[in-house]
Amino acid sequence: MALFPFNLKCSAVFLMIASFLAAAAFAIGHDMFYQSLNGKPVLNAQPLASLKSSLHVSDQQLYISLGTFFAFMAKSSLGVSVSTTFDQFAWKSIQGERTRIDIIDNLFSVLKNGFTVANLRLWRHSPISMTLAVICWLLPVASIISPATLSVQLAPFNVYVLKRIPRVDFTSANFASFFSALAINPRGPDFWATLYKSPTAETQRVVNSVATQGTILQIDPPAVNSSWSMGFYGPAIVCDKVNQSLATHITQNVAQAIHRSEVVKPDLPSFTRFVYLSWAPETDNPVESVPFYQNNRSDMFTQRWNQLGPQPKDPEDGLTLNMDQAVQNSTILHCMLHNASYQANLTFVNGEQTIHVTDRTVLNPIVFIFGVDNHDNGKPTANDSFVRNAQVMESLSYQSIMDAFGGLLVGSITSDISFIEKPDVNLTLSYTERPNTNIISTILMETEEMRFIDSLTSPDSDNPFPKYWRGQSVSLSNHSSPPLSKALEDLFRNITFSLMSSNMFQPNYTVRAVPETNVTITSYHSIYIYTRSILWAAYGTALGATALSVIAGVLVYFSNDGSHSTKFSTVFRVTQGAKVSTNLSMKDYSGLDPLPDHIAKAKMTIGYSPDYPVRVSSTAPLDQPHQEPTASSQLLHLTPGDLTKSSVP
Repeated sequence: MALFPFNLKCSAVFLMIASFLAAAAFAIGHDMFYQSLNGKPVLNAQPLASLKSSLHVSDQQLYISLGTFFAFMAKSSLGVSVSTTFDQFAWKSIQGERTRIDIIDNLFSVLKNGFTVANLRLWRHSPISMTLAVICWLLPVASIISPATLSVQLAPFNVYVLKRIPRVDFTSANFASFFSALAINPRGPDFWATLYKSPTAETQRVVNSVATQGTILQIDPPAVNSSWSMGFYGPAIVCDKVNQSLATHITQNVAQAIHRSEVVKPDLPSFTRFVYLSWAPETDNPVESVPFYQNNRSDMFTQRWNQLGPQPKDPEDGLTLNMDQAVQNSTILHCMLHNASYQANLTFVNGEQTIHVTDRTVLNPIVFIFGVDNHDNGKPTANDSFVRNAQVMESLSYQSIMDAFGGLLVGSITSDISFIEKPDVNLTLSYTERPNTNIISTILMETEEMRFIDSLTSPDSDNPFPKYWRGQSVSLSNHSSPPLSKALEDLFRNITFSLMSSNMFQPNYTVRAVPETNVTITSYHSIYIYTRSILWAAYGTALGATALSVIAGVLVYFSNDGSHSTKFSTVFRVTQGAKVSTNLSMKDYSGLDPLPDHIAKAKMTIGYSPDYPVRVSSTAPLDQPHQEPTASSQLLHLTPGDLTKSSVP
């Protein structure tokens, strides 16, 4: 006898509702468990290590296993609820109707054999039962999806610490090289002077590297993944077009130099055209700010090669040459060195740096400094070393950077043009000489103004062959280029930040204390990520389909005035009054597979009827003699037409 509550008349209803509620509870528990793990780091500990030393189970394995357990229990509870509903509709579909035995067989085995779902006869005979069977077979999909909603991802964790960061100490003596001399003063005490010579090799290396690459050199951060904000004072240049008066002086000077370069040969006159010029003015005087000068009033023009200027000098009145403008459509820029304040955010992700300059304010201009001495107004000064004058040292450091920068730009690119003039021939020959400047190896050649010059300095500029052979040659893209003035300022800014990459320019922490900076150090750890929407999409679909099934099961319970199950006792009781359209032999009572064809094609009517004759039970006591089992094979009253139909599969 069944135990409470399965011995009640409404036991099927109780089982359907209780299983559904249990499934909902497991789904909610699954959600709460995963939600408690969401965003938490994955630990390397072994929670079960204390139970057995050889059991190596990580917390990730344990948590996923528990999630799978919740999904399994939810799926099992839903399966019990839907399968119980299926039993009610299956029994209802065969009661009181003549049904082929093979259809009854397949109907009650559809929950065990999924291939039976494709049997169209079952769908025609009992569509509701088959729909419930499909739901029951699809319920495990929810248990597959729901555990996978917990995943592991890398997430950043920030720690804020005070650290030393890369800086630039512009008071360092490592930017510029100097030479000193002892000055003999016949009218007073002797004094010595320290004079600026040139940028150091390290300064020149940084400038050349940045100009070639076009990007800020790699800076060594305090941590591979770190970020910080900093403000500092450093050099900057401002490049603007010269005023019209100075432009006139320069163009006339270049025109004179071109005119003086003319070489007259029989039938082949030629002259030199300048397509690029860079120089530093001697003084602020317009006459000495032009690129060419004449020695001792000679006819030859010589280009200025100094990399720094203008140098301080008493103003002189220079004469402006009255010449027509000979250089057309020239871009003439004037770049001045300034002190500037920088505000920047530096971010490093796996060592890859990103530097964002949030503010750059240009301050006072920097003038040329020859050097310093220890003689002031005829008297020796206590400041006998320029190293003690931080402002002077900063200016000299700025000056050395500008000197190295000017070394990349100073020079010229010329183009010689020759004319062949004969009675039958009138040709113009042009070829470009080797550029006499280092700018061609810098990123500045990609600017608007220099891209045109780049075509002139190309080795193939005078060679027509590449114009006809393009099969394996790559052409330069015609992407937009920045103007030269902006490119110069940006390049100098990149040089300023790249100085942080050199250990030679770092502060000397043993001499003076430098405040540390608040650095955000980012470390990446694995954390649990829970996708709640997917879990409830899976569980919600399964619970919704099951809820509809339970409602239908409750309705059919009231329709049947009771419930059924697939227990043997239920089958035994129902078939006592069954009518079968065929006779059973003694061999058929073995129940062995496969089902004989004549039984499979036979039709059976089951259901309670008070008119059924009383039959001898096959479960009579063993001490009583067995009678022939005729009752269990009662023939249905069939017409000849029914017999013909029953013989057709």
